[in-house]
Parts: sequence; C-alpha cells; structure tokens
Amino acid sequence: MWNDHERFFLSQVFVDPYALTGLPEFVVEDEAKRLLVRQASAAGSTGEGDELPQEGNWSAFGSSVRNDGVTVAGREAQWSPLALWVAEQIKRGIRPITLPPLAELLPSIFRSNQVDYRFGHLGELFSGPPESHPATIDDLRWQDAFRLLNRLTEAYPSVPWTMSQHHIDDTAGFHEQAAREAITTTAKVRSQKPTATKIPLIPGTFHEALREYYQHRKAHFTKGGEFDGSGHHMLGMIDNFKNRQPNVPLAMLDFTRCQEIFDFWKNRPLNLRTKQPLSKKHCSSHVGELRRFFIWLHTSDKFAWRRPEDFDLIETKVKRLSSDRRSIQDIDLKTFSVEHLKLIYKHAMPAQRLKLVWCLNCSHGAAEIGRVEWEDLFLNQPHPWTSEGLKLDSDDDDSWCGLLRPKTDVVGWWLLWPETVQLIQWWNAELEQRLKRKLKPSERMLLTDTGANLYRDSSRNAQSAFSNEWSRLLSRVIKAEGKGAVPRLPFGTLRDQFSNWLGSEQNRAVIASVALAHGIPHKGDKLLFKHYSNRPWAHLFEAQKDYRRHLQPMFDDVSTPLVIHDPLTSKIVDLWNTGKQDIRVIAKECDVHSTTVRRKLKDCGLA
Repeated sequence: MWNDHERFFLSQVFVDPYALTGLPEFVVEDEAKRLLVRQASAAGSTGEGDELPQEGNWSAFGSSVRNDGVTVAGREAQWSPLALWVAEQIKRGIRPITLPPLAELLPSIFRSNQVDYRFGHLGELFSGPPESHPATIDDLRWQDAFRLLNRLTEAYPSVPWTMSQHHIDDTAGFHEQAAREAITTTAKVRSQKPTATKIPLIPGTFHEALREYYQHRKAHFTKGGEFDGSGHHMLGMIDNFKNRQPNVPLAMLDFTRCQEIFDFWKNRPLNLRTKQPLSKKHCSSHVGELRRFFIWLHTSDKFAWRRPEDFDLIETKVKRLSSDRRSIQDIDLKTFSVEHLKLIYKHAMPAQRLKLVWCLNCSHGAAEIGRVEWEDLFLNQPHPWTSEGLKLDSDDDDSWCGLLRPKTDVVGWWLLWPETVQLIQWWNAELEQRLKRKLKPSERMLLTDTGANLYRDSSRNAQSAFSNEWSRLLSRVIKAEGKGAVPRLPFGTLRDQFSNWLGSEQNRAVIASVALAHGIPHKGDKLLFKHYSNRPWAHLFEAQKDYRRHLQPMFDDVSTPLVIHDPLTSKIVDLWNTGKQDIRVIAKECDVHSTTVRRKLKDCGLA
C-alpha cells in the first residue's frame, strides 16, 4: 500500500479547478506528466538547498487569466489523511474497502484552492458555495462515485475498493440498461426483426445472492416453524463468505473468479482472532457449503447466473500445513477413568446423576438425552419387540429406552440399569411437582422449571445448559477433592465412555456401533422391527450389563442415587422441599450467604 501511495503522492499536480473546465482529460494528463518530468530534471541539476523552478508557466494554462499557478506535491512522499485511513482499514482486516469519508479524501486531493488534476470532477463539486457541497461520500451521484472509484483504483491498485450498495445498484442499473439497448440495436441492424422488450442479463451481486441463499438455508433447517440449532453452523459460514470475500457482480463470476472464491478457503486464511491458519476441517466445511451455494445459484429463478462449462474442473482440495501433523498421542480418545467417575458421581446432585448415569448407560450426549421423550421409555416390562419375534430373554424386571437418533433417524435400543430407572422415576415425580401438572408422553424427559426443553434445538449453542452444569459440577469436585482430581473433559465425553471400554476388536466394535446408533436410517414407523431385528441387540444388552459391573466402584460409595453427599446442600434442599422457598430465610437458617444457597439450589435443579 505504501508503494502505491508513494507513486500517487509524487505524481500529484494541483491546479485551479476552473482551469480544468473545457480541457480534454488527455491534454491535462500529458501536460501534468511533462511538468513532473521537467521538475525531476531540474531537481537533478540543482545543488542541495536550491529552490525548484516555478511551475506557474505550465503550457496548458500559462496564458490563461484563470491560472493561479500550478504546484506539485513534493520530492518525498508523506502520509496523507487518505493514506492513513486506508492503512487503518487494512489493519482492521476490512475487505473490500468502501470509498473514503470526505474528511480524509478532500484534504488529500485539495491544496488551498487547487485540486489534484485527476480529481477535477470533485473540484467542480466542492469549489462552489458550501451549501451546494455533498454532505457525505454517500451523497455523491453514482456517476461521481464511479469516477472516484476508478481514480482511487488507479492510485491504489493494491487496495480492493468498492462503492456503497446504492451506488453499486445505480451504476449497475444504468449500464445494464445501456447493454440492453445496445443488444436491441445490434439485433435490429443484423436482422431488422423486433426483439424482446427485455433482454435477459445477469442481475445482482455475489453478496446479494448470498443473502438470498441465507434465507434458503434458514428455511431448510426450519420445520414446523422451529429452527433446528444445527443450522446455525451453516448460516455462520454464509456470513463468513459475505464478511471475508469481496462483492462482485454475478456477471463477472466466470471460471477464474469462482476459482478465486474457492482458493480463499482452500489456502487456509488466518483466523481473525488468533491470527493462526484456520483448521483444515473448518475450511473444508466452507468449501462444501460454497459448492452447495453455486448449485443453488445455478438453479435459482431470481438470478440468471449459470455455472461455467468447466466449473467441475475447479480445484477444491484444502491445503495441508506442516502444523496439521498430529502426534501419536492425539489418536487416543480421552475419557474418564472409573476413579474419576466415582468422584463425579459422589459429588453430583440427583438431577446431575440422572444425566451422568443415563449417558454412561445409553452412550448418549446432550443432543440424544436432551431429545428423549417419556414415550420412549418402557419401564418394568419385557422388550417391546419380543412380541414381534425378537429372540431375547427379558421379563417385567427389565426396562428399556428405544428411540430414533436425532438427525439420522437410526433406531437405537438400550437396556436401562436399576440406578437409571430409579433416577428416572424420581425425576418424573420431581418434575410433576415443580410444574404442578401431569407430564405428557410426547414431552421430553429433561425440562426446565418453566416447562421449556433443556436442550434448545433452535439455539446456536443448544447444549449450553448441559455444558454449564457439567462445568460447575467438575469445579465442585476439584474444590472438594483437590486440583487434578478429575480432568476437565467436556460433557460429550460421556457418550464415548461405553464404546471406548468395548475396544476395537471387530465383534465388540459392531456392538459399539449399535450402542451409538450408527447405521442406515429407515423411513418406516418409529420403532420398525423388521428392518433391525437382525442387529446384535442381545449382545449389546449383555455388554451393557458387563459395563455396569465395571462401574460398580462408582456406585459403591453412594448408598442410593438420591442421597446428597454435601450436608449443607442436603439441609438447603430439605428446607426448600418443606416449603421454605425464600432464599434469604434459608441462608439465615443455614448461616451462609444467599449466593451460596442460590448456587446449591441451582446445582440441584431447584432454582
């Protein structure tokens, strides 16, 4: 940018704006270049400190009574308000850069009552009475803004300049109309036949198409008026395309420009926050979304753009960096040991134990347990599919959960442990007491005190309630047991515990896949038997029992899942359940601060 500015600064020639009136641009430009050459020659022939010859006799205006003299910028380039403003935009990562504010532009192209000859059209605008001057750069006519864009692009070719949207629309509209008229005229000259009233051209810009695509993708992830939170990631990528890539007319999106758009993500740009290259996975996701965008754009009725014939030859492979090399230690899946789970279970509250035990029992994460409905539970009964012919030994002492895995619709079945069933029954009674009503079979198992879903499907961070509660629980364990007592692994780690324990031996790996509800989705009834009866359900249920025995030390220190380990918390909960639901009263009786009472009640899911 400095090289651009240096060339621009040293080539500035300031003249009286009125002297430019009526003179062709090429004449003015030729005279300015001759003046600069004469100045350079004179500077080379004078000694140190000698003054340069006067430029007032510039031939184009030497005999003009309107000429107040001609001046040049100087021998050495200096920062101007315009150059400093551009540098600041580049520093902030703004791309493309809109036309500069008048406060930075005018002092850089005006000197006293003279204007840089290349910006004579602005000299005419700002040499009249002040009340006639445009107030802001956006108040320029599109013709003046477009000329300014061309001048700045010539002056600073390394800077990606652009105009405001209304200037772009006005300029494009004028030239599109001119193009239509030219096409109509050409058709008449060649064939003398009447042409269509409107010649189809390619309207719109890259960013306009992205805004339409954003709405298309948003509708794709909206079902029954509710937005699926998994769509936030896709919409975020579309925002990134608009924020990090220049806007160009769709008519200019040929093969080369399409390749440039892909290249930006293919070459791993820097993260604007960390200044490190974006991950390969992150960039691959953007490349994939770009492919979907161009397919949509090709078929959209609103835009007449069509993919170039050789579009399939565009390179999309994301660059691999030396920093991508992984250590052999990164391959191992990080999970909690039995000793870790023992401490977490000990210090957890009943509602937290429900989530902990359920996820260990059923290989669930927040997205799975958060979507379990009461009708998915089959407590104290034989397996529902035994009546369909599934060969499985089960009786009234068994309990089950059967559901479709979210997003994939793959059927999953899990045998529920006694501790899981006990916590479910407690939670059912607890939740009905809080909501003061009966629960509906179609309602989710995990609700808040207001009856809202704990897993918020439409939220950008749908599982935040789970992760926040889990973080508080780990902090409480570390505070009680000491630093390093348990690793700070995320809540989703619980989903991997059972499958990791099974190991990688082929038969057990198949069981792990069934436990995680991996496989091919079906399009039939919710728990369709015939498509899944040949899966190793019996082996899975036996493996679940074995894993429960493996976790026996976790349950040994807690006589019942409903016991609260912390005496203070137990007392607070007892007071709350007996009707004393004024936090200040409870704090006074327990001799603790109200904040402590509120935190402990929140941990128990009570406030």
